[in-house]
Amino acid sequence: MMKKVLSVALVGVMGASLLSTAAFAEEVDMSVLEGMTVGFSQCDNNNSWRIAETDSMQATAKEYGVNLVFTDAATDLAKQASDIEDMVAQGIDYLVVAPQEEDGLQAALKSAMDAGIPVILVDRGINGEAGVDYTTAIMSDFVWEAEQIANVFIEDGEGKGNVVILQGTQGATSTIDRQEGFMNAIADTELVVVADQVADYVMDKGQEVMENILQAQGDEIDYVYCHNDDMALGAIKAIEAAGYVPGEDIKVAGIDGPKAAMEAIIAGKQLASCTCSPLFGPIAFETIAKLAAGEEVPTALVNEDTLYTAENATVEAGF
Repeated sequence: MMKKVLSVALVGVMGASLLSTAAFAEEVDMSVLEGMTVGFSQCDNNNSWRIAETDSMQATAKEYGVNLVFTDAATDLAKQASDIEDMVAQGIDYLVVAPQEEDGLQAALKSAMDAGIPVILVDRGINGEAGVDYTTAIMSDFVWEAEQIANVFIEDGEGKGNVVILQGTQGATSTIDRQEGFMNAIADTELVVVADQVADYVMDKGQEVMENILQAQGDEIDYVYCHNDDMALGAIKAIEAAGYVPGEDIKVAGIDGPKAAMEAIIAGKQLASCTCSPLFGPIAFETIAKLAAGEEVPTALVNEDTLYTAENATVEAGF
């Protein structure tokens, strides 16, 4: 968990490297945010999770009177680096970044840090050192999420079965960790990965990739593990279109926990979903408020997520 985040002593950042966001949520004077200019560099808005994250940042900024400078890199790493450089040149007070990939933004983020602009990473990390390349990182434990899905498959099939994997964006920490967590969890089982392809966290691409896999291996597939629920929902569409029954012939699980996934679980079409909240607005701006007030914040904050199956899924639990 957070293996790329290193603890350092830093003014305004405590030496302890990791803390849950629930434990961090204390009373803080949010009035210090009013009139502040904060940059938010979004890597893309191509799926429901990203859109919810952007909406959360924009709504929270509006609530506290923050001037939010927003950019969307549209999955272009070079554009995201350029977006960050532009915001630094504008003289923003704080920078919040959802990195496209773990490498490629270091120079741009260093320009912010060198200019005295604290950098808060959200939902994905970078290869770098806290206090040098960025100030703090707020995200979920992607390895843990993947392990929960693997455990559901192991329990359901008594450790046996053929698995298809639909991966997210290549080079993103979420993709790397969700792959690693799942593969490590099934290493000593008889679950066999029969297809493993990239679908970029996008529903339509998840459906397209799954359609192609089904044409070649449909009757061999027992489980589909998707790095996010948008791809899982796309895979379910493909499974239905191919004449299979999702939840019976082929069982699908994903990560993120949107309402649509909860509905699919309740309907018996999806086996499970592990939450990964996109609602970073409140915790991101609380972190900025604490830094602005000279308070200490950890170099890493970890969201606490929940596994949902037919036993506990509710529509209200989704974002």
